[in-house]
Amino acid sequence: MLVVEELYKEAVLNTARKLIIFNGELDHYPQFFYPKLAALNKTLLPVMETVYYIHNFKGRSGGTLFRCYPGPWKVLRRVKNKYICVHQQDDMPSLKEVALDILPSA
Repeated sequence: MLVVEELYKEAVLNTARKLIIFNGELDHYPQFFYPKLAALNKTLLPVMETVYYIHNFKGRSGGTLFRCYPGPWKVLRRVKNKYICVHQQDDMPSLKEVALDILPSA
């Protein structure tokens, strides 16, 4: 992903070009173990448009953070074999916010 950031800066930034990344998983790198990769959450991730995203949360307050562009970010919970939207917003909520605030209160 560090090379992808270099490619973005050299070939995409300040041009009309687009860069498509599949399965980047930029939000999966803990800052303590991967400080350079985690820094991309503050530098590269904010300039990217997430087109399709799914993150599953396990446990008693489990659910799914989902987005399909151009729609809003949705937090879904599975109830009786179907998913219901318990929260939605235009900006991506942090995984911490979803796990500790949104899902437990839904």
